[in-house]
Amino acid sequence: MKLSPFPSRTLSSLAMAWGILLSAPQCAQASPASAPAAHAPEAAQDISASAEAEALVQKIKSGALLAMSDEQLLKTFNQLDPQAIPNYLELGLKSLNECEIWMKRQEHLSSGWTKQPFITYIKYRHKPRQVYVKWLKDSPKSGQEIIYDETKRKDASYGHLGGFFNVTSIWTSIDGAMAKGNSNHTVRDLGMQSVVSIVVDSNRRRLKEGLPIAPNQIEIAKIDGERTIALTWVTPPGMTGGYAAKSKVYVNLSQPWVRMIESWDERGKMSERISFDKVLPATFTDADFDPKNSSYGF
Repeated sequence: MKLSPFPSRTLSSLAMAWGILLSAPQCAQASPASAPAAHAPEAAQDISASAEAEALVQKIKSGALLAMSDEQLLKTFNQLDPQAIPNYLELGLKSLNECEIWMKRQEHLSSGWTKQPFITYIKYRHKPRQVYVKWLKDSPKSGQEIIYDETKRKDASYGHLGGFFNVTSIWTSIDGAMAKGNSNHTVRDLGMQSVVSIVVDSNRRRLKEGLPIAPNQIEIAKIDGERTIALTWVTPPGMTGGYAAKSKVYVNLSQPWVRMIESWDERGKMSERISFDKVLPATFTDADFDPKNSSYGF
């Protein structure tokens, strides 16, 4: 997956160091409190955003956010400090260094839009980056499996095709032609971390260029009957390094995680839709990323 520049993917970019008072000797007795005064509001804003992010995580864990009405949810998110949103998404990743993911994914590949979504089961470990993926039944390429383990090879994954073509397993480049037939992104970016990095990176770029960081739209949206908060960011004209012309991040109300992300190009054509249908924190062993695992089909 190429979720590096979704936005793929460290915060507190608003925080600034206290000023050092450089003055003539006759001014040395100036009040110490006067030196940092100019920066205090921005430092206080950053502390406020972090506190709001922590409070939001607690509301999710307690079930308070899920219990809110649509009107209450919209009011809650509209009143957030905009910086609290990327802070909050990063906080949610703390329990997901190792996790199981059931994912649906559609992208605009070189062959066109994948009308039927790829449905995959993923074992994901972020540090070190280790990934096992299986394409599930009723999905294009059903039965295909790959394993990526950066402790063995950073540039390639090991896998086999599904169906009648499951003859032998081979090593292939993580950004080669075979990989691009599955996704515009590499296997390294199959975790939720890459999606969050899109929002965080975009937030940093906007701050650096003096652009608004608040979502352009906040709304209630349902995914398979499940209520979410959908946050839409439109990339301003002239912004450098934007991930997409428009991105919409759907926030899970029962866990502090992303539920789905959608992106569009400058012509208004959808370029991808990635849905995290189920995510479970896990604890893996080396066998989970070993092709010799008897439960795998390598």
